[in-house]
Amino acid sequence: AIPDAELEAHLAEFGDETVQIPDLAVFYVAFRMTKAPFDNVHVRRAFSAAFDRETYIEVVRQGQGLAMTHFAPPGIFGAPPIDEVGIGFDPEFAAAELAEAGYPNCEGFPQISLLGYSGQATLNQIEFMQANWAENLGCSPDLITVEQQSFAELLATTKLDDEEAPNAWTLGWGPDYADENNWVGDVLHCSNTSERIRRECNEIDEMIEQARQSTDPEERIALYREIEEAFFGPEGEVPFMPLNVRIAFVAEHSWIE
Repeated sequence: AIPDAELEAHLAEFGDETVQIPDLAVFYVAFRMTKAPFDNVHVRRAFSAAFDRETYIEVVRQGQGLAMTHFAPPGIFGAPPIDEVGIGFDPEFAAAELAEAGYPNCEGFPQISLLGYSGQATLNQIEFMQANWAENLGCSPDLITVEQQSFAELLATTKLDDEEAPNAWTLGWGPDYADENNWVGDVLHCSNTSERIRRECNEIDEMIEQARQSTDPEERIALYREIEEAFFGPEGEVPFMPLNVRIAFVAEHSWIE
């Protein structure tokens, strides 16, 4: 792997000995759905739609990724096409949703906490998001208290009760098997979100169970598209905001034995 700070110089000197490898890991910012202000679906939609994923990948990740507006990436059975489902970057929609939530131009918006992985790469990501939310929603970075913890600490902290848990946090998912059930089923079904996101069971979970049990591949594909839209579309729940699938640059030098 190549450290972010070394990537530009490395590509200039060793471009022909560098490969880019997609690993199917999708990263996102999760919301505690039982804790204000992200208990309001319009706030969740607003924060997701205010994030410019394409520029983030180009500038911050230096091309190491692919923008995601839903959960399961290409290569997973049942994943919808990458550019057809989900809100995506839409500043006007974001501003309207935040106003619908009662915070026009972020007026009256409360202080929130955002917990991230440790490391400079995560801090760069968070700072870019803060700038997006300031520009597109009017939410000053001062409204967002940022803390970084190790992965193990983050997993423990995000299980705490609402009073102690952060409002939002960075996380990611890599598949155990190449099927949409391992994404929307094993991660987002209400029985699996009780510890962190804490979404309530509804008709989306019934669709997840139907898709899981069906033996008809075409029915499953159609259901999973509907499920992803129900989670991440303009009228969706948005339990988290998808960011990107990782496609990392890796050094592959011929002179190393």
